[in-house]
Amino acid sequence: MKKDSLLAIIAGAGTGSRFGSEIPKQYLMLNGKSVIEKAVEPFLCSEYVKKIIVLISENDSFINKQSFYSSNKIKFLKGGEMRSDSIMNAIKSVGLDEYEYVITHDAARPNINEKDIEVLYSDIIVNNTFCSYFYTPVYDSIKKVGKKDKTKDKNEYILVQTPQISKLKELTNAMNKCTESNIDIPDESFTIEHIGLKSSRVLGRRTNIKITEKHDFDLLNKFITRGGIGFDLHKYQEGSGIILGGYMLECDLQIIAHSDGDVLLHSIADSILGASGQGDIGKYFSDQDPKNEGIDSKEIIEFCLETIKNKDLEIHNIDATLICEEPKINPHRDSILKSLSKILKIPVDSIGLKATTSEQISIIGKNKAIAVQSFVNLREVS
Repeated sequence: MKKDSLLAIIAGAGTGSRFGSEIPKQYLMLNGKSVIEKAVEPFLCSEYVKKIIVLISENDSFINKQSFYSSNKIKFLKGGEMRSDSIMNAIKSVGLDEYEYVITHDAARPNINEKDIEVLYSDIIVNNTFCSYFYTPVYDSIKKVGKKDKTKDKNEYILVQTPQISKLKELTNAMNKCTESNIDIPDESFTIEHIGLKSSRVLGRRTNIKITEKHDFDLLNKFITRGGIGFDLHKYQEGSGIILGGYMLECDLQIIAHSDGDVLLHSIADSILGASGQGDIGKYFSDQDPKNEGIDSKEIIEFCLETIKNKDLEIHNIDATLICEEPKINPHRDSILKSLSKILKIPVDSIGLKATTSEQISIIGKNKAIAVQSFVNLREVS
């Protein structure tokens, strides 16, 4: 799979008439971010996506207030009357030789992540197909409605989701043929099937909901179920570097600690244990126990991840603030984030990391200590 190679198209031109709100559903706030911000963010963060085309309505007055509005990675285009018209508008704006694959998504599906993009990209290549899409089984009974309703075998059906990835040239040809024949296009995989080309599918998550009605929005709002706060502080002494989030930051300081002194991972561990109702790291890794001397803090995180796994919980997102005068954190922020992502086994876009000073107040302000405050959201495994 090639990095920085995919074209992404996100359909966000709908007005949400079925949703019944004065504000289009893609601009409603969901746990601190708009729905469309959550839908776009994984594509912004993905190392495989080169360009994102966001399709908007002609009189869209909300788009310029979104956090991604000034991104050089994004291009905005006017959508069409139908979703398929919007997708074609986007495809026509690029050369067919610029990209081999295009990944399409709906702005009203905010609950995806970077890994979903990677999984689809891998699937279409490994299976050598022309389209790959997420699906979920049908769990409820289904009926064919008519003069006399008839129950159907639900095992013969699946529910199809976005994102979907397709070969760009073949998708363009397929959509043109459907349009010429005046055939409605429910999604991109349909057009590939229509011209007889092979598709593949990947089991998705039921939590990848497309917001259509108000109760869909309410359900998404309830996915984040448990929150926990963590705090840790350690003193400094002269040295050759400190470990933050598993990343060695070379400087003239080192942390005084019984363990490896990774104050960032300690704070996050406390927030995870707190959110899952299991106390703090001192309960499991006492600094009075000789066997914990010099312990790698990654082992502490592994323990925390295993305990929440046993409770059928997973990390939804983490927000952490480093508080120190020195060293300067921002030049190392991306490296720390990548390390955290690997250790915590979550995408970078699920981690918030900030740095501040204490305005020369207290032991931190005198450059004798560093502290971290963190917050984690856990959710039930879908």
